[in-house]
Amino acid sequence: MEGSIAYFYPTVPPAPTFDTPAAPLPPTVRARLWLSGQALGQHDDAPRLWLLLTDGRLLAFRLPNVTLGEDAVIAPINAALADDLHGNRYQLNLREVGFVQILYAAPVLPQPSRLHAGYLFSADFRAFAEKLDAQVMQLLLALEREPTPVASTGGRTPHPAPARYLASVRNYNRLATLPPLVRERRLQALARFPALVAPILLTLHHSPNLFDGKRHAWRMKSDAVQEAIDQGRDLTGALAAFWGISRGMVRAPVNAAMWGGRNGDERRLYLQLLDALPDNQRPSLTDFERWQPYLTNYFMLFNEARAEDDARPMPVSPEVHRGAFRLGWDLTWRAASERFGNLLNAIADCDDFLHAARERAAALLKDRYGPKPARLAAGWLACFGLMGLLGASMRWHQQRPAPDPTPPDLCLPEIVGHLHEDDKTAVELVTPTMLLFEGQRMQHCADSPRYWEASVAGTRLFHLERGREQATAEYRPRLREDVDYDTVYALVQLRGPMNRDVSPEMEAWAQRVETVLNEPERQQARWAALEARGRIEVQLLEARLETGAHAAWLDAKSERQLKRVLEWLKRPLPGPNVLLVAHVAGFQYHQGPEVEASLSLGDALTLTHERDNPHDPLAVRIEWRGAKLGYVPRPQNADIAARLIMGERLTARIDAIDLEAEAWRRVGLVIETVEENLPVPRSIPTGDSDPCMAGAPQGIRPRPA
Repeated sequence: MEGSIAYFYPTVPPAPTFDTPAAPLPPTVRARLWLSGQALGQHDDAPRLWLLLTDGRLLAFRLPNVTLGEDAVIAPINAALADDLHGNRYQLNLREVGFVQILYAAPVLPQPSRLHAGYLFSADFRAFAEKLDAQVMQLLLALEREPTPVASTGGRTPHPAPARYLASVRNYNRLATLPPLVRERRLQALARFPALVAPILLTLHHSPNLFDGKRHAWRMKSDAVQEAIDQGRDLTGALAAFWGISRGMVRAPVNAAMWGGRNGDERRLYLQLLDALPDNQRPSLTDFERWQPYLTNYFMLFNEARAEDDARPMPVSPEVHRGAFRLGWDLTWRAASERFGNLLNAIADCDDFLHAARERAAALLKDRYGPKPARLAAGWLACFGLMGLLGASMRWHQQRPAPDPTPPDLCLPEIVGHLHEDDKTAVELVTPTMLLFEGQRMQHCADSPRYWEASVAGTRLFHLERGREQATAEYRPRLREDVDYDTVYALVQLRGPMNRDVSPEMEAWAQRVETVLNEPERQQARWAALEARGRIEVQLLEARLETGAHAAWLDAKSERQLKRVLEWLKRPLPGPNVLLVAHVAGFQYHQGPEVEASLSLGDALTLTHERDNPHDPLAVRIEWRGAKLGYVPRPQNADIAARLIMGERLTARIDAIDLEAEAWRRVGLVIETVEENLPVPRSIPTGDSDPCMAGAPQGIRPRPA
């Protein structure tokens, strides 16, 4: 510590003498800089050491077993890393030094955490800074420019894009150690196309790391782009191919400065969105950054597996983005903000509406599932724009009828149950009835069936109170990587009555509940909650089969829009004679894979009721030219079996073939009635007297002869 204090409070140096010359630095070291952990604001006081070598490399270390200023350790450390030119080693354990941590994400020029600038007068600091490559440092610092302030919507500003930290030891070495010509070309490329080249050549770190070798991010390597830069070839074309955009978009003004966060895949999505817009509607850098944080929720609309944290959005055609921003980039966002308030909430709420639209589409198409919500979102944006989708979602949330008041009587295992601290309470919602009451009390969609399904899958909802303020909090789990049989819950949604924003104090209470959910002593309760999924999902399915599927509702305008969206998706409404549009169930378990190469669209199929099927007395076998493809999926087979028992003439044909899809989705069929059916034989049993009709829904029982 004495060395550290003297370092930051420099005194007048004594007059030089010729009797005791200063000990020379090792020949491969141009400059070195010592700082204590305390001086750098770290939680430990282990010394940190920076070395600038004659080969251009810059190295930083954490030395827990060394005294501050102990230059004798430099030679063995330098010798151990002499052949590690690409920085592959993260730590050393040397006999003379002990444990050494190599800090690749440390800042090139550290800034000690002092209120004064006394360290600037240190001879060591000045000598170290003066020997750095000034051109490389200027460029790295320029890439860390402050972004445009984010636009506020509904009185609330979202979190800005994560800060970019590029002036790291790792990035410095990637540029400063290059041959002169290659170095110059890479610096020119970074200066010309910073938003496109920096993620390829450099690491966009989360933050400086002065503790270990983690970089917390990775660059997006591209040999083609790197070769184009180094050889002085067509860089514009290489960047266009790598990012999947046009050459004009590469040269767009928005890419003349660094923008965005650290995720390369996300950057590619943003670039492709901007490229889809007409040239005269592309935003300036300022307008783009002002609304950029809202794009995270926008692209979540295209995520086909939203329950999975690592799920990626589906490919989106340029037509969708052009339709979404048909009013222009800035005008669309401004108009949406004025009409719908907090856009983060408004866009997220579209998820519930799209699930309801999917159920309604399934009924219209006479399909078991209907198009996925992500595809409905794409169609809605293409046909009616972002304003149209937000408007449909708002109408559904405001006008939808109350859900079924008699949900199945199921209960999830509690993790927390009830929590009470001072004037604050939290109640875990673990039954359909509790969610139903929460939705009605708070006037939002917690009572939607999909929230119960999410709860069964692991999500936890809580009713929170703080004095007179109320809110609903949603916590989503993920499996822990460091501990077996445990999960970590994270707060993903917090809404007040009618989806209003909540106070900072309520946000703090919701974070406190998250902490309680993740307490170590609740590990068994968390795992028990996840293990109950299979049992409850079976009970839920059985209840659905007994009570019938939930009837989705859309207002008249949204109903018309949905039919237009289905046309855009090339899913025309079936004719009046169509009974069912579905996939062949069990295709992979029978002769389907043997004959799939011979199948053609429109091929006739044969339907046969298997009265003696040991697994399902309502099973309907599907055959193609005598080959068994599979069965009509349950529970839709009940209606088809009943009609076959009554002697109705039904026709079936292949309606879809996708040999690249999962086995159960490879072949689709359409089943239709024939207008002139055969007379119903009087010998056919009626009602429950036929054992094959046991358990069939009431609406499809055989009609009396």
